[in-house]
Amino acid sequence: SVLAISDLTPTDDLAVEEVRFIEQFNPAYVYCRVPLEHLATVHHLERHGFQFVECQIRSTVRFTRDYDVSRYPYEYQRVVTREALDEVLDIAASTVVHDRFTMDPAIPPSISGTRYQRYVEKSFSTPDEAVWRLYDPASKQTLNFRTHRVTASGEALLLLGGVHPEFKNLGFGVIASYFCFNQMRREGFRRAVTHISAINYPVFNLEIGSLGFRVNATFAVLRKVYP
Repeated sequence: SVLAISDLTPTDDLAVEEVRFIEQFNPAYVYCRVPLEHLATVHHLERHGFQFVECQIRSTVRFTRDYDVSRYPYEYQRVVTREALDEVLDIAASTVVHDRFTMDPAIPPSISGTRYQRYVEKSFSTPDEAVWRLYDPASKQTLNFRTHRVTASGEALLLLGGVHPEFKNLGFGVIASYFCFNQMRREGFRRAVTHISAINYPVFNLEIGSLGFRVNATFAVLRKVYP
């Protein structure tokens, strides 16, 4: 079991709670995401053996314009077949390297890729989520993928995204974002929220520096691994 602790305060008896959830769930991994300004809660977790593993940034973007993608010979497609999904899953297994599971020495190396594949499969099968890909019809290859969840009328949560490992650092992250934002605007979305790790400099620079995302919250993520 993997557990998430929510709404923790510095006055909560975490020792008692830990005994309860160990007896009930026998967890392998427990984490808590705390607003970065709540230092007393961060220290409360640290005193009980939780370790800081990630600074997470939440940001928001508004879809207010169309991007000119006419010079790019690609297609932006919703993934609706198993064949296309398998291509996306191959990318998801290896493309994400800036996350708390990949960086954590206490986590087996294969866990992160498997975790992302399962999230993508969930988005493929859940009605309020979707998987999209940037596709090159000339090479018949998936270059990039993105997933999102509808959270309200005109609003979405951007979940995962990644460029095929063979095509990283070639600008496909930017191109895929242009296609994605155009598509979301056409579907009536006005804004979206996303979360990234602060060490993911390429995505941070892309979203904050180039695409108009605005930071509205930061979080400390702490975890405890059990035998």
